[in-house]
Amino acid sequence: MFPMILALLLSAPPDFEVQPLEGPRLAGRLIGLDAKQVTVETSSGRVSLDLAKVASLSARSKPLPPPAKVWIDLVEGSALAAEEYTVHEGRARIALAGGDVLELPVHEVAAVRFLAGPEALAAQWARILALKAQSDMLVVAKADSLDYHKGVLGDVTAVQAHFELDGEPLEVKRSKVYGLIYYHAAAGGPTPEGAYTVLDAGGSRWSVRGLAFSDHWEWITAGGRTVRRGPEQLAAADLSRGKIVFLSDLVPDSAVYTPLWGMEKELPSRLELFRPRQDQNMESKPLRIGGKTYAKGLWLHSRTEMIYRLPGRFSRFEAVAGIDDDVRPRGHVRLVIRGDDKVLLDTTVSGNDKDAVHPISLDLSGVRRLVILVDYGDDLDVADHLDLGDARLIK
Repeated sequence: MFPMILALLLSAPPDFEVQPLEGPRLAGRLIGLDAKQVTVETSSGRVSLDLAKVASLSARSKPLPPPAKVWIDLVEGSALAAEEYTVHEGRARIALAGGDVLELPVHEVAAVRFLAGPEALAAQWARILALKAQSDMLVVAKADSLDYHKGVLGDVTAVQAHFELDGEPLEVKRSKVYGLIYYHAAAGGPTPEGAYTVLDAGGSRWSVRGLAFSDHWEWITAGGRTVRRGPEQLAAADLSRGKIVFLSDLVPDSAVYTPLWGMEKELPSRLELFRPRQDQNMESKPLRIGGKTYAKGLWLHSRTEMIYRLPGRFSRFEAVAGIDDDVRPRGHVRLVIRGDDKVLLDTTVSGNDKDAVHPISLDLSGVRRLVILVDYGDDLDVADHLDLGDARLIK
């Protein structure tokens, strides 16, 4: 009896939260997902949503992924968490952290990082990656710094990496290798970009162009590879690419802060201190409203005006407004949002508001120019730190 019950539990549809582009999240058992729609069994019944109107999926129970020993960046945009990476005669074998094994030609691999190390090494690694060298590179760790050598990478085993330096073959101990960077001459244009990003239970992040679920997960990577996983092997999927644009990712046409008390000669330091911030508050900390943290959004001080020329046609603007938790219950501002010459919103936001979070959902049909003004409220400019969490344009 117990094996039968266990089999039923393992085959049960996974429990997910589905975030539409507009409106509240749906929670329940995921029944199916294809190129057209996603179906969820909620407490109120079965609901199907047009996939084009879904921003993300997220498993409600996310076990911590096993610690990765190797990180592999693929040319097509995926970043794989792995237990081991080896190469033999031009073919890479990747033992993924989730237990699966992936084999592929080494020309599909962009970079491999074996050692984590301190944060300073990670920053150096990023700078070396950005060099865009016209050859392979072997990167070694020396105390608290990285050194790299240009040459030709060959076979890689669990104990050593073969490397040719100026035509001389070398066998380098894996214990000394921080990472490998592969050079691939451009052929046939850039790799197609994935439509979605999938995070699996093993910690790997996949760039995919197709995603489906019936009794198991199946996705097609941006490079055309088909990956199959069990129902509990997907942690989250970001389906928002091309559907949502966050304001913090756009460069405004203008961003003007006007101090309450003018000076004959304005101090650049004051303008810098109170300038708008993207994805963080004035003190470079995450945006927080009512106890919730927002990874994306804007921090604006009164009196600040932001003008955006919209990069395409969008149906709605959505965000949550509130005085940043760092200064509540102080702070009181007037928030005015205009689409072209039409006022779409004119309201006040206070740190004393009973509901700290003010949802915003505005119709942008036909709008090409969005203006956001945070003006002075009742308390002059004291603690006027307004957050616009998840401020985004929706197709």
